[in-house]
Amino acid sequence: MLLCGIINELRKSKDRSFLLSFFFCQATDSRINSATAVLRGLIYLLVAEQPSLMSHVRERYNHAGRELFEDVNAWVAVTEISINMLQDPGLKETYLIIDALDEYMTDKSSLVDLIGQQASVSSHVKWVVSSRNQPDLEESFTKANSKVKLYLELNPKIGV
Repeated sequence: MLLCGIINELRKSKDRSFLLSFFFCQATDSRINSATAVLRGLIYLLVAEQPSLMSHVRERYNHAGRELFEDVNAWVAVTEISINMLQDPGLKETYLIIDALDEYMTDKSSLVDLIGQQASVSSHVKWVVSSRNQPDLEESFTKANSKVKLYLELNPKIGV
């Protein structure tokens, strides 16, 4: 609910000169519980908000077609597309929000590593990620140069 509120406030912002892309993870739905699904969703919303970014998708899509997002190499493809988009010189200030990172199952460490790496690459791309306390996730974000942790539990050591 917290991230829903943040997204709503960002959407209502009077100075809407930034891009907003978000994804809500859900472990019980196999269509949206993988790293590939998360990036695919973020890419979709980025292109919807800044259509010029479609060139990064089109470049790969022209070679592979629909399978680009569905075959065994989909993770590699969406990773390359997202990195190219986030490094595009015309990219506006961008907020990427992922809710409930602890809820998805497939390739979690790959996504967390990518976020950690990309969080340090560009100062105009901000990642907001929510998760239950999980030491493996927290450890993976050590690569990010600037980060803020917010614990909402009364006692963060209990991991509720």
